[in-house]
This record gives sequence, C-alpha cells and structure tokens, in this order.
Amino acid sequence: MDSYAAKRKANFDIWVLISLLILAAIGTVMVYSSSAVMAESRFKTQFFFFKKQIMWVLLSMFFFILAFKIDYHWYGRMSKFFLISGFFLLAAVLFLPTIKGVHRWIRLGPISIQPSEIFRYTLILFMATTLARRLDKMREFKHLFIPYFFILVAYVGLIMKQPDLGSVFTITLVFFLLLFVAKARLKHLLLLALPGIAGFVILVFGLGYEKDRIDDYLNSLKDPLAGSYQVKQSILALGNGGLKGVGLAEGKQKFFFLPEPHTDFIFATLGEETGFIGLLGVLFLFLIIAWRGIAIASQAVDPLGYFLALGITFSIFVCALINIGVVIGVLPTTGVPLPFLSYGGSSLLMSFVATGVLLNISKKGHLKRYTFN
Repeated sequence: MDSYAAKRKANFDIWVLISLLILAAIGTVMVYSSSAVMAESRFKTQFFFFKKQIMWVLLSMFFFILAFKIDYHWYGRMSKFFLISGFFLLAAVLFLPTIKGVHRWIRLGPISIQPSEIFRYTLILFMATTLARRLDKMREFKHLFIPYFFILVAYVGLIMKQPDLGSVFTITLVFFLLLFVAKARLKHLLLLALPGIAGFVILVFGLGYEKDRIDDYLNSLKDPLAGSYQVKQSILALGNGGLKGVGLAEGKQKFFFLPEPHTDFIFATLGEETGFIGLLGVLFLFLIIAWRGIAIASQAVDPLGYFLALGITFSIFVCALINIGVVIGVLPTTGVPLPFLSYGGSSLLMSFVATGVLLNISKKGHLKRYTFN
C-alpha cells in the first residue's frame, strides 16, 4: 500500500507543472494589461489579444495533456517524419506572402503558425533519437559531420531567407549544447562552428545582412539610450518600474511608446508594472524549470529520455535568457518570444507540448525509481 501511495503521490515532477501554470497565468494577465490600449485603438475592443491568448492557452493545455499521456518513445520512432515535416514548413513559408515584411508565419484563417518554433523541437527530437543510438561514436568527427552538420546548414540557409536571426541563434546554441553533452570533442565542435561564424561575419559585415541591427546593438553597449528605439523604450519601462512597479495595468510605456509590449517585450511591461520583485519571481520560475528539467534528465530510464529532457530544458531556458537579454539591452533585438508569457500561438503551443513530453519522461523515471527501490 505504501509503495502504491508513493507512486500515486509522485507520478511526475510536480514542480515543473506548478511553474508552467504560474507562468502561463502571469502571461495571460500581462498580455491583457500590455495590449488593451493597442487592441482598443486597432480593433475597437480591449479584449482582442486577451481572448486570443485565452484560446491559445486552452488549446495548448489540451495538447499538453495529450503529450503527457503519449509515451515519449513514440516520438522517437517518428523523429525522422517530424524533422522532414519541419523542413517542409520552413521551405513552404518562403513561398507565402510576407507578414510585417518577413516570411516567418503561415496564416491559416485567423491563426498564424511560425514554422521555426515547430522546427526547433523537431530538431531536438531527431538529435535526441540519433544521439541515443550513437553514444559510443560521438568522439569521431565523421559522426558529427554526417548528418548533423548538413542538417544545421540546411536549416540556417532556410531560416536566413525569412530572415530570423533570433531562431538561428537559439537553435544553434541548443544544437551545440546537446552535442557537447553527448561528449563530442571540443575541437570537433569548433570545426563545425567555424564555417558558421565565418559565414555570419561575411553576411553582416561584408554583404550588410541585418547590419543596422548589429550597429544598434553595439551602440547600446556603450549607452543603452543610444541603441535602437525598442531598447530605449524597454530600458525606460524597466527603470520606471523600480523595485515594486507602478501597479498592474498602470504602466505608461505600452501607450504606443514600447513596440510589441505584449510579445517580444512583455518582460519590459512586466518590469514596469510589477517591478524588480516581479521580474525576480518570473526568473525564479524559469530557474525551477531548468533545475527540475536537468533532474528529470538524470532520472531518465534511457538515453533517449536523457537527451530529449535536456534538449527541451535547454530550449525553454535559452529562449527565456535570450528574450530577457534583449529586453535589458545586453543582446541585439532578435524577435525571440518569452516562453509561456509572450502573446502568440506557436511559441505557447510548442512550449506546452514540449513540457508535456518532459513530464512524460519524468513519469517514466519516477515509476522506475519506485519500482526498483
């Protein structure tokens, strides 16, 4: 009876679930607070973005439960199919009309899908599946070069056409973190990275690709108020919030000063209205997810669960750090949303689904521990 009760009590990592739900609740409230004025001006109702966010949260929770119920080994068996589908979506978006001047979204009626958000997790799944089978071969360069290098080159080529530097940076970082954890030699990883670094330097400083954004970033390092308009307004919002904030819905930068206050810069709106204390609370929740995600990986029943849990954890935490880095002015503007908080369907849905998979891995690990203890 005691063993059965233990299994029932700790069937999965409850701390990840609690952190997820709190972050989603904070995000929903802040989407309304940060977008009400803009929504009233554009759509004659202050609830326009709020209603859509509620819809996406409910939809995401449904797929979260579904992902939690499905044995993660099934995803491993489908990894090639998901990867090919991810590449297809990345290519298809280039042939569709631009939205806001870029090829980043596939519009299906009232819904917009961002393929790069989907591809990040399909790549993590494929890498976790193949790394689990190649653990004894990862010290050899040829097993890094084929297929991982070609997959990364193909991805970067497609994503740069959109363009979406934020996604390139996020996925590339998670890509190399997973290879490093798989015990690939550091010199081999550097050999893989050098062509990309050289290509980036040529594109930016030789061909002028996104050079204005890089120049703005370099200027902001010298003086935060000398950088881009977005960074200026973001810094002003954070400074205005102080320690305790000006109060929920009382922020002023969202009154058409701070661009995208409900998406990429929702962390700035949060800082203005809840202050440094509110920001620390959100950071603490992301740290809990990172801590428990690594713990789930360490308790995984097999290498697939280990690499998949690490990949999901890295992805969520890296995206959070990049978004926050942009908001506080230490990273160039990238367009990377803040997981669970930023307005938008693709990021929210995929973050929920990925966390559902993470908790499924946790469930398997807990059952193993209780079975053998």
